[in-house]
Amino acid sequence: MEAIYKIQYTEKHLLTSIRRYREQVPWRRPFIKYRWPLVALFFFALVLGIGYNRFVVIVASGFLGSLLIGWPIDAMIAKNRFKKSPYCHDKIKITLTDRGMEASGTNSQISVDWPMFTKARRFDDGFLLFQGPHLFNWLPDEKAESAASVKTALELVRENVVDYSYVKP
Repeated sequence: MEAIYKIQYTEKHLLTSIRRYREQVPWRRPFIKYRWPLVALFFFALVLGIGYNRFVVIVASGFLGSLLIGWPIDAMIAKNRFKKSPYCHDKIKITLTDRGMEASGTNSQISVDWPMFTKARRFDDGFLLFQGPHLFNWLPDEKAESAASVKTALELVRENVVDYSYVKP
């Protein structure tokens, strides 16, 4: 039983991977889920603070700025770092089997056994497989070789990763 994914590591894949990962970090969830209400709240605090309290204006401006331009700046930094990476635009073939995950590309080849995966999250459009708290692999369904590969991957991940769950949209 095997599931095959053919992925080209592009900026789009990188940014989607990072976004999916950050949706799983507990302290980031409120900032993602309630971004626009928080923007409205800090904008309101900024308007009310003008002329009354300089500290409120500074704090509200800082939070407002980070909510509005934090992600674009972070994405720009990630893209610039990625361009210097040997994995940039590399085509990777990822195979999930009963033994684990095997990935091979132009510049690399790796094999990871199932016990190394600490948790897995299933989204409507793919899998996020974790190897510890900050190392993860994003496997989008659109990059699977076939629909049968997605079903096989789901079975393999459910059987072999203890902390598996589906993430509702």
